[in-house]
Amino acid sequence: MDSFKEVCELPENGFEVVTCTNAEEGMEIFEAHLEEWSGVILDAKVFKGKGDEVDRLAGLTYSLDKINELKHKRQVPYYIFTGQPDTASGTAFAEQYEGKYYEKDKDEDKLIADIKKNADEIEETQIIHKYQVVFDNWPESKHDLLSVLKAVEHEDWQDNRVFNSIRKILSDVMFRLYDCGYCSVVHDGSNLADCSRALGAPNMSDIIPVYIQRSMHTCVEVTNPGSHRTECDSAVKDGKAPYLVRSMTYDLLNILYWCKDLPPEKDREKTVERVRKSMEEVARKKEEDKNRKRQRYNQ
Repeated sequence: MDSFKEVCELPENGFEVVTCTNAEEGMEIFEAHLEEWSGVILDAKVFKGKGDEVDRLAGLTYSLDKINELKHKRQVPYYIFTGQPDTASGTAFAEQYEGKYYEKDKDEDKLIADIKKNADEIEETQIIHKYQVVFDNWPESKHDLLSVLKAVEHEDWQDNRVFNSIRKILSDVMFRLYDCGYCSVVHDGSNLADCSRALGAPNMSDIIPVYIQRSMHTCVEVTNPGSHRTECDSAVKDGKAPYLVRSMTYDLLNILYWCKDLPPEKDREKTVERVRKSMEEVARKKEEDKNRKRQRYNQ
């Protein structure tokens, strides 16, 4: 499986393969991230649980039952990839799973091609392709980002649950902005407004473009718990703000796209010093402008 995983993760294939040691562990991860999978590769004989010592078909049966149980939430294609003699081509097992069956050391290319073909027909994969740069740069936000963009693609303008997902993504943004040296406030999961104020300070305008500062302020103001959030939730739910979900989403996408060029975490000390000097320079220029205006007024 390791060599096949390496082939799948080559740039020309572009897969991210998550491996598991038994069926129960695999299905637990599968269910926890149900929106994110483009396919499930199953071994015909696998340990069913952590304590099992013999791989049996019971592991496959358990996985198939779980996939079928969850298909009302989301249907994900599965592929049975096996190499045991009693499940090889020509056996009753292979005939039973015809169309879902792939033999190791023989059908790897066909399996990869079929995964790609089927994945391209899945809505979530299409959304990821459409916003590929953003997803590539924010793997930690993938689940919440998918839920936000699905609402936009479905034109579900009265879904105020989007605001919770946007808020979670903003937390990821604040963590990264602190780690790279741009934000002077440590994000603790509940102080988005403090982080936004620090990043939106006038003296930060040479570091963070004004359109990003304003997008951050808007997103935080609307999604943070409080009176404004309650008002916005009601307006969206009641259809009084039909463009708010999409405008918030595009503000968020602008933030995420801009963040792709952040300095690396390893240069944090240098970045902090650069930010400090930039803020001092902006403040100095503003003070000079103020003094010039005062002189002209006094004349």
